[in-house]
Amino acid sequence: MTSARQKIRGIDDIRALEQVPYEDRNCEKTIFELVKDGALRDPEKVAFYNLPTGDPKEDAEIILFSELLEQIHQAANLFNELGVGKNDVVAVLLPIVPQYVVSMIAAATIGILCPINWMLKADHIAGILNAVEAKVLIALAPTEGYEIWSKVEAIEPQVGSLKHVLQVALPGNEVESDVSFDHLLKSQPGDRLNFKYDRTPDDIAIYAHTGGTTGVPKVAQLRNGAFAYKSWAYSEILSCKPEHVVFAGSPLFHIGGIVYHTINTLSHGSTSLMVGPMGFRSKNIIDNYWYLVEKYKITDFFGVPTTLSALANIPPGTADISTLRPYCMTGSAGLPIEISRYFENEIGVRILCNYGMTENTATIALPPRDGDPRYGSSGIRLPYTQIRIVKLDGDKNIQRDCDANEIGDIIVKGPGITPGYLDDQFNADLFLEGGWLLTGDLGRLDEDEYLWVTGRAKDVIIRGGNNIDPLVIEDAIRKHQDVALVGAVGQPDAYAGELPVAYVQLKPSKHVDTDELMKVAEANISERSALPKKITIVDQLPLTAVGKIFKPELRKLAATQTFTELLAPLSRLGGACSVEILDHAVYGSLCQISVALRDESDKPEIEAQIAKVMGEFTMQFEIEWRD
Repeated sequence: MTSARQKIRGIDDIRALEQVPYEDRNCEKTIFELVKDGALRDPEKVAFYNLPTGDPKEDAEIILFSELLEQIHQAANLFNELGVGKNDVVAVLLPIVPQYVVSMIAAATIGILCPINWMLKADHIAGILNAVEAKVLIALAPTEGYEIWSKVEAIEPQVGSLKHVLQVALPGNEVESDVSFDHLLKSQPGDRLNFKYDRTPDDIAIYAHTGGTTGVPKVAQLRNGAFAYKSWAYSEILSCKPEHVVFAGSPLFHIGGIVYHTINTLSHGSTSLMVGPMGFRSKNIIDNYWYLVEKYKITDFFGVPTTLSALANIPPGTADISTLRPYCMTGSAGLPIEISRYFENEIGVRILCNYGMTENTATIALPPRDGDPRYGSSGIRLPYTQIRIVKLDGDKNIQRDCDANEIGDIIVKGPGITPGYLDDQFNADLFLEGGWLLTGDLGRLDEDEYLWVTGRAKDVIIRGGNNIDPLVIEDAIRKHQDVALVGAVGQPDAYAGELPVAYVQLKPSKHVDTDELMKVAEANISERSALPKKITIVDQLPLTAVGKIFKPELRKLAATQTFTELLAPLSRLGGACSVEILDHAVYGSLCQISVALRDESDKPEIEAQIAKVMGEFTMQFEIEWRD
């Protein structure tokens, strides 16, 4: 991996990096080789500070790189003893604990890792385990406050491929030795792998499930080499170095937590602070964020948009945050422009909101660290990753490339792309001619090749960085016998980015209240974050010419309701507001706010209040003044 760190100001600097052919970079390795190289930079350096219970004031457990590498050897050797081979799957069902990292790297060393969202319902977890034919499962032992083990007990008889289920205990809990992951590691050598290591960069390292669907789960296959490519790319575009200290608070079943915050960090020999099993879901961690920055000399500020929204209301006070680097990367969900400006102006950290997806092994584009962030955009493409904006016909054939600032379908290509889903039935909708991956998102490239994501053709809802398939919500509510049609969309939210809401059309002459429909949703939706925040019954859902629910109209309705409610208090200041969401050739959507003034002198204050409200959202707006 090159140690050169050139300025990254715009697309010309990306092209300069590409003057060296990708093959000549020699950066593709396996995950095990990446982590081993990072550990051997300085074996006695701290790999992880771990807060076992997530209490910011507790003494951190210290894990050196030499100890981490030893445990990875032991775990890989254990999996080998349990019969795991190159094409066998080790699944992990854990919160954020050191054993997750150990089992993650070890699983990819001997076989294939399948990390699973432990907050899913049992039947959904069983569906994923069956889809990947998992041989070994590492799960949290019975623990107060967690339902993981009860789910395991319920699904174990349903998964015929499972041969071994091992337990990990949180502090204060005990596990029988014959099923204890930690106990069984001790019987294995830690100074070496005791089997022939023959994995290659093109071998599949991870099966990553890509959000909730009913029926057969979508599982993306991710190459070893794709992780190495991203580690090289992050070293160039984010200047990752061994001396950095980063937060490890992202869920390890999420692609961002796996790629950037774990494998990338370990590959550079950087130190991580693990902030407890719940990570940044813990309010205690958010409340003590700046204290942790000072105590552990954090260099890389981090938070998903929901975390950042909360932190914007918690000033650092007297905490010394001078160790923070002047920029950081956060997840794909839109971050309000005003929050971005707050952190740059008040904290001294520029927030770089990346655009990525599981099927591309995370990041596709990122604002340049040394250039114009162009708030609201997703920045410029990674080196060797290609982005096109195209017009497709009804059969998903590429008709033409779009002009600058013309909205179309976003398609991508590069070393991070998945070879395909595990179930081939899904691949026909994933790839276009020439091997281009159809992201399912809509966007535009401006004249300087900055990417602006303007909508989602595939309708996924992004709540606080979690991707929610609307089909999960719709299928659940449709189970009610009196429901005719359901449309679920994302409603703008200043904290979470979007919240799932559902619009329901009942069968003729039927009468059901929304509380009853919500109970049906709660009983049938696997993931808590996918529960709709609100269910609205309408007389008629908008339909396309072929009878499909027209989601863009529902998204407009949801946004209109949000902004109308938020702007309603302005009537007391002398201006009655009405809201209309319009299609826009450049922005995708535009919120037009019409204000009926009672007195011209009220105009400046009303204008300032509108800007304050709308500044918490990513949607562009304009004001129309009426007499």
